[in-house]
Amino acid sequence: MTSSTSEQYPASENACRIALGQANQVQPKLPLLKILQAAGAQGETFTLKEVMHYLGQYIMVRQLYDKRQQHMVYCGGDQLGELLGLESFSVKDPR
Repeated sequence: MTSSTSEQYPASENACRIALGQANQVQPKLPLLKILQAAGAQGETFTLKEVMHYLGQYIMVRQLYDKRQQHMVYCGGDQLGELLGLESFSVKDPR
């Protein structure tokens, strides 16, 4: 038996919702929205591509990645880690 994603990652549960009438856009809830805005995002609805772009910008600006193994993100003690409920993760493992 496998557990659902929400059971594995309860802290990130419901971080976004689909904007009404805009199936290809999401409306991040406040904790994620603050992270996206810190990376330069404007507005309240985004495509998933935009969300991923701003998350990448956030990680780079805050230098949360390992300089030698750049796929590793160390977000413990940061808003991103708090939101995800993680100390670190690999972008190669998109659970």
